[in-house]
Amino acid sequence: MKLGQVDLNLLVVLDALLREQNVTRAAERLHMTQPATSTALSRLRKVLGDPLLIKQGRHMRLTPRAESLIEPVRDVLATIEQTIVRPTEFDPASNRRVFTLCASDYIGVVLIRPLLGRIASLAPDIRLNLTSIHERYLNALRRDEVDLAILPDRLTGIDRLIECSSTPVLSDRFVGAVWAEHPRAGERLTAELLSEYPYLAYEPPAGYSVIEEDLEQAGIPRRVEATVTNFTLLPFMLARTQLVTVVPERLGRRVAAAAEITLLEPDIEFRPLRQSAYWHSRHDADPGHRWLREQLLSTAHSEALDPASTN
Repeated sequence: MKLGQVDLNLLVVLDALLREQNVTRAAERLHMTQPATSTALSRLRKVLGDPLLIKQGRHMRLTPRAESLIEPVRDVLATIEQTIVRPTEFDPASNRRVFTLCASDYIGVVLIRPLLGRIASLAPDIRLNLTSIHERYLNALRRDEVDLAILPDRLTGIDRLIECSSTPVLSDRFVGAVWAEHPRAGERLTAELLSEYPYLAYEPPAGYSVIEEDLEQAGIPRRVEATVTNFTLLPFMLARTQLVTVVPERLGRRVAAAAEITLLEPDIEFRPLRQSAYWHSRHDADPGHRWLREQLLSTAHSEALDPASTN
C-alpha cells in the first residue's frame, strides 16, 4: 500500500470508528448517514487489509490492528488540526472552541467554578465541559476526548503518563468536620474523637480513598455509620447528626455556612492532597490550549491567595 492510494479524508472516518467502536455512533459524530459511514468502513477495510471492527455478541470490538492505529491516527489528525486547519493565533474574545476537562467533583467546586467566573468576561463563547475522573482518562487524553485531566498526584503513575505534560495546580490538606452544633464542635480532630463518634466515610467508586488509607496506616479505628462516593456530599451529610468526617480544607471552607458545619484542626497527620493538570504533549504549543492552561494556573494562584479558601 502506498500513501497515494489512501484518501486522507478516510482518516477522519477511521478516527471516529476507533473512538466509538460503533458505525451508528461514528456516523452521528461525523454528521454522516449510516450507509455512507458503512461504505467508508468497507473502503478502509480494503485499503488496510483488516476488518477493523468485528462483531462480539451484540456489540462490536476493535481488532488488534485497529487498536494499534488509535494513537497514530489521532496524532496525524491532531497535527493537521493544529498546524494547518486551526489558526496560529488564538483570540479568546471571539473563539468558539470547546474544551473538555476531566476532574473530581471537589476540583469542580474549588477550581473549575472560579475558572468559569474568570473566563466568562475574557472568552464569552468558550465552552468548558467537565467530566468525572474515570479509568479511561489516559485513553481519553490520547484520543483528544479530554483536553486537561486534573488528578491527585498520589493516584497517577509517572510511567503511565509518559506521553503527557503536566503542571501542579493545587495543594490542600485534610481537616475534620462536624455539624456546627455537634457536642465536640470547636475541639480538635483526634483519634479518640474519631473512635467515639459515628463516622462518615468517603468511598469513591474506584475503591481507593487517600483519607482512609492514612487513617488505616495510623491505626485509628472508626465506627462507620454511612458512606458517600464523592467529596462534595461529605459536608452536606453532617447537619443534625453526631457524625464526624474528614474533608479537604478548601472544600470545607467554601461550603461551611451552607452545610452548617464547623471544621476541626487535626491532631492526626494526613499527607497533603496535591493536584496536577495533565495533557497530551502534542498540545504543548497549541495556542488555545496554552491559553486555557494559563487561565487555570492564574485561577489556582488566585484561589491560593484567597483567605476564604486557605487555612
